[in-house]
Amino acid sequence: MEDKKRIGSPRIRKILASLLLGTALVTAGGIVKNGVHVQDYEPKAEKGFCTVLVYMVGSDLEGSYGAATEDLEEMENALQKAEISSGDVHVVVEAGGAQNWQYPAMKGKKYGRFCVTGDGVKEFEDMEARDMGEADTLSDFINYGVQSYPAEHYGLVFWNHGSGQILGFGCDSQFDDSSLSLNEITGAMDHSAMDEKFSFVSLDACLMGNIELAAVLEEKAEYLIASEELEPESGYDYSWLCSLADEIQRSPEDIGDKMGSAMIAAYGNYYKDRDYMITLSMMDLSAYNGFHDCFHKMMAKAGQLADDRVYQELGKHRKTIQGFGDLAGGSQAEIVDLMDLMEQIAEITGDTETYKQLEKQYKLLVPEKVTMGYESEPSGTSIYLPAGSNEWFLQNMSVYGEIPFCTAYQEFLQKYQDYLTKESHIDWHSLEKKEKEIRVQVEPEAVDQIVAAYLTVFCDTGRKGKAYLLSTDSDVLLDRAGFLKAVPEKQYWGLKNEILCLIETLDTEEYTEYISPVWYHDELCLMYISFSKEEQDGKIGAITPMGVKKKQYELKEGDTLYPLYPLEQWDEDERTAMLPEGTGGASVTENEREAGIKSGEIYMDSYYVGNQIRIDSLEEGDADLMLVEANMKNCMFGFMIQDTKQNLYYTDFLSMETEDN
Repeated sequence: MEDKKRIGSPRIRKILASLLLGTALVTAGGIVKNGVHVQDYEPKAEKGFCTVLVYMVGSDLEGSYGAATEDLEEMENALQKAEISSGDVHVVVEAGGAQNWQYPAMKGKKYGRFCVTGDGVKEFEDMEARDMGEADTLSDFINYGVQSYPAEHYGLVFWNHGSGQILGFGCDSQFDDSSLSLNEITGAMDHSAMDEKFSFVSLDACLMGNIELAAVLEEKAEYLIASEELEPESGYDYSWLCSLADEIQRSPEDIGDKMGSAMIAAYGNYYKDRDYMITLSMMDLSAYNGFHDCFHKMMAKAGQLADDRVYQELGKHRKTIQGFGDLAGGSQAEIVDLMDLMEQIAEITGDTETYKQLEKQYKLLVPEKVTMGYESEPSGTSIYLPAGSNEWFLQNMSVYGEIPFCTAYQEFLQKYQDYLTKESHIDWHSLEKKEKEIRVQVEPEAVDQIVAAYLTVFCDTGRKGKAYLLSTDSDVLLDRAGFLKAVPEKQYWGLKNEILCLIETLDTEEYTEYISPVWYHDELCLMYISFSKEEQDGKIGAITPMGVKKKQYELKEGDTLYPLYPLEQWDEDERTAMLPEGTGGASVTENEREAGIKSGEIYMDSYYVGNQIRIDSLEEGDADLMLVEANMKNCMFGFMIQDTKQNLYYTDFLSMETEDN
């Protein structure tokens, strides 16, 4: 009889959910009411050329990393370098949302309003803390800015975390991580004294470059500048403010276009020598209606054709659609590239003619962007697409339904919701070993439901049946008879002879991407690794702390890290060592940082800790990936199966060791 073991399925999905989903950085905004009222303000200056309002929610980015301080100093330097008169340009900041501040003017204070100039801070107003996830707070700040510092042109910059269409913008650390939804942002504008369009609205935040935000801001602003991707901690380079000096002389009508171009140029130049994945786009909102007409037409036709077959095909294509940010339930991103999705829908429905028209309109909507670090360049704008593996997706769909966005797309998603909530399962026969191959046969009716299958490797820790995940890889064959087949490898990718846990997240014809959990800079992090035709030996990209979106690291000489391996329990032990609720991706506490971490430990009941890896010399290849021989006696192999609804299933696991080995 083969030595077979079973993982505690289906709860094992929470292991990957914790790694791929991370923590939601913001919660639904507007929970705490603090009695802030919109009011009128007397002018503090003569009418100038431009007033830039900066809504700066410091959160942990400032409290733990001083990132807001760095950007405020960048603003000072840019204004000084450009020799911009404070009478011509006013940069008005509302700062709060952090437990502490490093910026000199804000030290010892919780909340303040002030002007940033080339000579430092002026007109500082010390205030009681306000909930920056409350629409009234934003509305009052807009009133203060436009009435106190009148100008020919206005810009509005949002600074903090961002979490896309569902969770919105901001994470106020003083008010239970309160945030602003898309509707609250536009509601604040509606109830402010701003009776004209902003020349530009820019979000120095992750995941906010989405078509839904463009839809709600279309009547509020001329241009929208934002990123569909996660931003590094440094975010924008505020040298773009220097461009205002030239525009003062020319005083163009389309200043939003000029400032958007300057932001994109500064962003691209700042990160040009870094191994980060970045994208920043400028949307001309005057072109939104033309785009929406084509988009609505295409989605209306797709909605008429939509049935289980269409959604099943969409499920099969999701692995080829670029995703951003969190992965829902450990399997699929719900923030996806807009034009990638539309290309797949056109292919499924056969509506290629409307798609061609849509491409033309999209080029007008997004006239400029910068992208770096991608094997396949994203379009620059995202859209929401729910995943059945996300246990919160019904709640998220309820939130999404309140966004005043294309009715045809909303109806298409409602039908998709019906498909995702239908009960389904995948049945298979017993896993078996044949020479060097393992295989399992799935039931014939389940074959069409399979999107992907991964050869999955677990290793026994020898501690009460605990096992740790070593690898997931889609190098699996599904034949006509319904057999999943794979040949387990004896070597796995690692650093300095230490194997890393590689979890596949994306596989296309051009490249494959993985994440690897590591303990790095005294934080629980994810290392991003990709393989392509040009990088067949793999390339390490950014290293991002879990629970801190707006931060990325690069491996440097002298660094140390520990590979981490997610834990599970073999079924012979009744207890299942799952991730405690809220553990996955949670911010590491100060006590946990001080406690440190050691090889061979079980960390937070969630990870097995590998041996320390020290990067002594980059020239000698310490940061280069290498194949490392695994201890086959310790490995168990099986399959992880993903269906068209993004659900994950696990087969039995067995050892490849035989008496002849």
